[in-house]
Amino acid sequence: MLFQSSVPALFEKIGFALEATANRERKEEQAKRIDFYHGEQLVRLEEQLNILFSDPSKMVLVELNIIKKIILCLAQVYREPPKRTIEGTDSDKELYQLMTEQCSLDIKLKQASRYTKLLKTILVRPVWRNNHLDIDIMTGNIVDVQTGDVPEDLKKVLITDYGASEKIEDIQYSLWTAEIYQRLNYKGNIIEEQANPYKVLPFIPFFDYMPTGSGFWLNGGSDLISMQEAINIKLTDLVYLIQQQSFGVGYIKGSQGAGNMRVDPGSLAELPENGEIGFVSQNAEIKEVLEAIDKLIKWTGVTNGLSAGILSTDPTEQSGVSKIVDSKELSEMRSDDISFFRSYEKKLFNLMRIIWNKHNTKKLSDSAILRIDFADQQTKGSPVEQATTNDLLMNMGVITPVDIVMERNPDLRTREDALAFLLQLEEERKALNITI
Repeated sequence: MLFQSSVPALFEKIGFALEATANRERKEEQAKRIDFYHGEQLVRLEEQLNILFSDPSKMVLVELNIIKKIILCLAQVYREPPKRTIEGTDSDKELYQLMTEQCSLDIKLKQASRYTKLLKTILVRPVWRNNHLDIDIMTGNIVDVQTGDVPEDLKKVLITDYGASEKIEDIQYSLWTAEIYQRLNYKGNIIEEQANPYKVLPFIPFFDYMPTGSGFWLNGGSDLISMQEAINIKLTDLVYLIQQQSFGVGYIKGSQGAGNMRVDPGSLAELPENGEIGFVSQNAEIKEVLEAIDKLIKWTGVTNGLSAGILSTDPTEQSGVSKIVDSKELSEMRSDDISFFRSYEKKLFNLMRIIWNKHNTKKLSDSAILRIDFADQQTKGSPVEQATTNDLLMNMGVITPVDIVMERNPDLRTREDALAFLLQLEEERKALNITI
């Protein structure tokens, strides 16, 4: 609480405008989403059960990570590594290959795409660390930003380092602008300052959708979190019901209500005339609870752009037709996401070049250009039907193989690129002695 109460004064001191309550709630929500994604949900579930039940201590806490399943289904941009090529010198190509290997680019960007789906807004930072290039994924629970007229125009970035302990004195901040870098203590006093060696902010914002009037930190995804919480509560209910159903409830008829009687195997109990000892099985509605959980899981998928079949464990609901439909839906979403990530990759390439060149004598030339190919075959109908249609259209003189290649691979943006690709294939067929 002391830390939270000091934040508004600190932000005012360093020139950040914010609404303290909204800022705190955003960071808590972002941290919660990250925890849920990585399966850390039981603490929150225990808090909810303490509110809902008078004595939840005997209940077994149960979680089923629906969030991660859905995010993995939605984040499809890097389901296969894209093909990146450099138009430049041989030295440029070798350097870029080294850069991508050092920072594990494919792995980092796949994780970035998943966090973008989960959190809606993240920052990606290329950084020179331990004498090699690396990439950090910065999330909203530790980052504050100040922007210009549009959300993409970053002016200041503040990163909170909470330290290894829970002491407020260990909290430090990193403040970046295009001109300076500062290290601040928990009071906002400068403990280190230097000129920004890159002359630009080394951060790129990744958005799940185009930011409009909602500001830098995009809205959305709260329904996924609330449904996850509801599913965990019902699963805990289910396990508790099964436990109770497994044992009968003992009763005594004819007793004067003097108290509880413990009867063990082999023991005798003295009862009044017409007295009776027995056990009654409970009739818990386990089937109904299971159906409710199943509906919650499917509704969660549907409201997040997936079909119910993707989240079903019933083989009859995962027919070939439903999988084709799912594939088409995901392909359409992936196509939209690719348009964003193609832009992000080019911005990231330019920023990686700035940082690499600052710390190395062997530099990537300013004329080097990144070409990125998110190859994705899109067929209309079955492959046989599509091939027949293409043959018919070529015989009519309406299309050429260039059109077919551009349709199969949207990253071939011009007819010249597609023609060059076809000529390359022709040379490869000659080398392999393949005749069409």
